[in-house]
Order: sequence, then C-alpha cells, then structure tokens
Amino acid sequence: MSELGPQKDGMDVLEAWLDRYTERARPSIIAILHLVAASRGGRPVILVNRFEGPTAETSVQAGLWASAQLGRRAGAAEGG
Repeated sequence: MSELGPQKDGMDVLEAWLDRYTERARPSIIAILHLVAASRGGRPVILVNRFEGPTAETSVQAGLWASAQLGRRAGAAEGG
C-alpha cells in the first residue's frame, strides 16, 4: 500500500488545483482540462484530457474518464 502514497498525494494536489480553477471560472465554464496522476508500466504519469460542453455534463464526462484511467468504473465510462 505504501506505493499508493505518492500517487494519492499527486491526485490530492491535482484535485485541489482543479477545484480552485473551477471556482474561479464559476458556472460559465465550457471546457474542463482534467489531469489524472497514474502509473503506467511502473512509472508515474500525468494524463490530460479536455472536455467541453455544459458544466454539469462536462464534469460527469471528466470524472468517468478519470475513473476509467485509474481502473475504476471502466464499464460506466465506456458505456456513457
């Protein structure tokens, strides 16, 4: 479990940054730049994807994409 420490710390930093960015943009935001800290082949990576559209729908899309990248709810991300 100690291997998850740095990844979790990275995710916390990215989540805090994204929260502050979203607060400044308010509901008028039409694009979300979503970053995910992950591990691929034993190496740390940051995955980036841009989502556009109404805020609520865009947030859901970004969350499903991030979950799929981390190996969670992959079926929901592929089906939506």
